Amino acid sequence: MFRQIWRSSRVFLLALSFIGYYWQMRFIHRFRSGRRQELEARVYARAGARVRRSALRLQGLIVKVGQFLSARADVLPLSFTRELTQLQDSVPGAPYQKIRAGIEREFGADLDALFTSFAQEATAAASLGQVHRATLSDGRDVAVKVLRPGIERLAAADLSALQKITWVLQHFTKFGRRLQLVEIYREFSRSVTNELDYRVESDFLRRFRKQFEEDHDIVVPAVVDQLVTRSVLVMEYIEGAKVTDSRQLSAWHIQTPVIVERLLDSYLRQLLEFGLVHVDPHPGNLLVLPDGRLCFLDFGMMAEVPSSDVQTFAKLVQAAIARNLDGIVEAVDKLGFLQPHANRVILKRAIGMMLDRLNGFQLAKGPELDQFIEDFQAFLLDEPLVLQAKYLFIGRAIGMLSGLLTTLQPTIDWWTLLKERALPLLNASAGRRGDQSNWRTSARTLAQRLFGDAGAVAFDVILDQAQETGLAVLRIPSELDRVLQKVERNELTIQLELQAALVRIDRQQRLLTRLLWIVLFGVTAAFGLWLQTHRWLMETDAAFALSGLFLLAALLSGPGRSRRRRQ
Repeated sequence: MFRQIWRSSRVFLLALSFIGYYWQMRFIHRFRSGRRQELEARVYARAGARVRRSALRLQGLIVKVGQFLSARADVLPLSFTRELTQLQDSVPGAPYQKIRAGIEREFGADLDALFTSFAQEATAAASLGQVHRATLSDGRDVAVKVLRPGIERLAAADLSALQKITWVLQHFTKFGRRLQLVEIYREFSRSVTNELDYRVESDFLRRFRKQFEEDHDIVVPAVVDQLVTRSVLVMEYIEGAKVTDSRQLSAWHIQTPVIVERLLDSYLRQLLEFGLVHVDPHPGNLLVLPDGRLCFLDFGMMAEVPSSDVQTFAKLVQAAIARNLDGIVEAVDKLGFLQPHANRVILKRAIGMMLDRLNGFQLAKGPELDQFIEDFQAFLLDEPLVLQAKYLFIGRAIGMLSGLLTTLQPTIDWWTLLKERALPLLNASAGRRGDQSNWRTSARTLAQRLFGDAGAVAFDVILDQAQETGLAVLRIPSELDRVLQKVERNELTIQLELQAALVRIDRQQRLLTRLLWIVLFGVTAAFGLWLQTHRWLMETDAAFALSGLFLLAALLSGPGRSRRRRQ
């Protein structure tokens, strides 16, 4: 009990120390910009070093918290995360005798009866467990994953302390309320509970292996079913090089861009097809085999995405590739990240600029950009976005993955790579869905034949918007009747918001224009197919060329071009 109280007090003191760093930052903001950046970097480095030293001294979940923060260089200062990256490889292993005693207690048998050989030194050690190489009686090389002795007790104490800290921060700080820290704690606690039960991890491993069983470029170790308990997991041992070991990859004549494409493909499939996502893609969990195959390890941290959200993620990527800003905002809203009061016009402009940057366009400095930055800062102060705790680890994984891919290929062309890898996957996924009518499937196939994967995606985007417009038109009579009833009861109040109304009218006009072009595209494409069946070749080419022009007109009538013409 005394040890638990001491440990909790150390965690609380670590959390309280950040109040001091906060006041230091407040004081530093009085300095000029050049001097201020240097001083800020020093404070962030001291804070990161303190977390690192405390984590290595306390062990347990504090190490995992530090590792989690070290992977968020996309949102945290580099001088802070640089100190914490040492936690990825600095965790010492538990003594062999304690590990041996734990295994024998779990299986009720002597270690020598279970394995013909067992390495005393751990091949890998993490915050909650460690891995030893061993050999079974049938000659198979295996990896034996064992929970650290007493880790459940330490984890319970740390979770209790973290729960109290997050409760205080959420109820008494604006920062805590905005980030919904209590929800984040619950998601973190759920993940830790899963990691402390290797039976859960073995289930994830089997499911992950099954979803990639037909992909010969992806390797997942097999579980030794009879040697799995709550605290011990025995699986196939796979030897390879870390994905970042460029010297070994070069010796094996493996091209880095090939590994980048395979890694990106695997994560696109996890997010847009399977819904079971490996959310700990640091280099120690990703191996490259001598033949160039990619191997995933460690399935303790996994995220499951509901099938409805998988489709929404697919629509989000689809809309981004088609540069359909309305579709992107709609998908973000459907995933629960957008507050009802959020200014969608500012958000769409921000997304448009992000897509321009991905596409290689440089933002021109000037009054227009300065005004947008000012507007966007005001937008963020209004707290329009909600952090969804259920996607906390997916966001972390995407951040880690983007950093890893950039490390592997610094000159990576994100926009081109995403289009090349995501478009075929989106089209294959759409072809597998059974919720599409026959005529839509046929028309989509035609668009893919004529214009490739990009044409098929554009067809889906345009048809979805046409469907949205049709539903809006159908709702007009009932809405009009509701307004007239209010007039009769003298309950109608008028509040002029001219700008918003003009934006909505303009959007409906553009949607109707798109609907017209897509109808003309469908008619001429169908007529071209009919001509083709009757072997009227010249007329067929003319019909297909005309349908292509109609599809191009539909794409060019999108929100982005309309907005640029008005500016």
